[in-house]
Amino acid sequence: MNAEIIALIVFAAVFAISAIRNVHMGALALVAAFIVGVGIVGEGLDDVLADFPVDALLILLGITYLFGMARETGTIDWLVDRSVRLVGPRVALLPWAMWLIGTGVACLGTSHAAFAVVPIAMSLATTHRISPTLMGIAMSSAIVGGALAPTSINGITVATIAEGANLPYSAALMFALSVGVNALVVLVAFLMFGGPELIRRSRRDAAALRESARGGAAVATGTAPAQPITRLQVTVLCTLFLLIAGFVVLTALDVDVNLGVVALTLAVALSILVPDVGRRAISKVDWGTILLLGGILTYVGVLTRLGAIDQLGELARSVNVPLIAAIVICVIAAVVSAFASTIGILGALIPLAVPLLVPGGGLEMTGFLYALAISASLVDCAPYSTTGATIIASAPEERRPLLTRHLTAWGFAMMIIGPALTILTMVVPALLFAG
Repeated sequence: MNAEIIALIVFAAVFAISAIRNVHMGALALVAAFIVGVGIVGEGLDDVLADFPVDALLILLGITYLFGMARETGTIDWLVDRSVRLVGPRVALLPWAMWLIGTGVACLGTSHAAFAVVPIAMSLATTHRISPTLMGIAMSSAIVGGALAPTSINGITVATIAEGANLPYSAALMFALSVGVNALVVLVAFLMFGGPELIRRSRRDAAALRESARGGAAVATGTAPAQPITRLQVTVLCTLFLLIAGFVVLTALDVDVNLGVVALTLAVALSILVPDVGRRAISKVDWGTILLLGGILTYVGVLTRLGAIDQLGELARSVNVPLIAAIVICVIAAVVSAFASTIGILGALIPLAVPLLVPGGGLEMTGFLYALAISASLVDCAPYSTTGATIIASAPEERRPLLTRHLTAWGFAMMIIGPALTILTMVVPALLFAG
């Protein structure tokens, strides 16, 4: 049995042992990476740790620390209170509103900028009694939908690879398809995770407000007078604005900067102003999620260096029927992207798909590129990706176990549903028309 097969079996064992024995999956995966990388492959410890996702973990650390301070100062509560009053009885619109906001922010250079919106959305879900799973999927769909905009890194990556291979490609169509598919995903989640009840609640609340107005009673969206904002909360709000605006500006200036570094810098500056708040906010950092992401991605790095990912791609290309090969490549992209960098997977698999797209390859259309890119991104709600981990870390602690299970199941479902949906809508019609 070769090293690649052993490594894949160990990877599956990590999930099984974690589920059966309730061992922290991140710690287990990190130890497995050391055992396989050093003991079986013969790598040095530095080589094994080379793929430890420092950038992704900095994002989680900086975001959760800064928004921990926002919670400790009551800034999140103030925002939530104002949102309650603005939304009024229209609580069913909140997941859609946050999806639109998140999609817009994700278009601005990098989808990571939208991570700053996630804690606010999850706080709103808690206050309005909205399913955290629904809000989490809405935010994940916003981030991955905006990520394929022509102004965002993933969209730029796909366009660059397509142009380098002289393939016809429309960045605008890619973005439109991405947003459309993700809107459908949010609609399904809305129907499955409490959306109809939110609509009924909105109607009941609206009717109650109308009756109250007819009776001459004062109509208000809150039950108590609005609390005035404090100077410290104004400072924190300015900090949150600087987080998004500063990151967008730095990205536009081609300054290589990590969102987590920006957030951590702002959090440290705030902690200097209010040290007691800074100390309390440290407890809000979800170190368990950080370890989970670090361990899983470190092990995936071992698999990648072993060539297991490349072998899967070559296996897909060896299939004689181009449509089946397309399905296999999309499924591989979805499965691997759930545990690794979506950009990295697109960069690795799109070149492998080029032989299928050139004249005589059997799939001489651009639709497969769109299907591949969207399939690789739909799974990012899984807890093992940066997006999914950030969503879970932003939820109330008591909600995290159930949310983790829901997002894990949803992510695994997207590994099959995503490729099936995109292939059926973006590849098969072109094949039938060509035939």
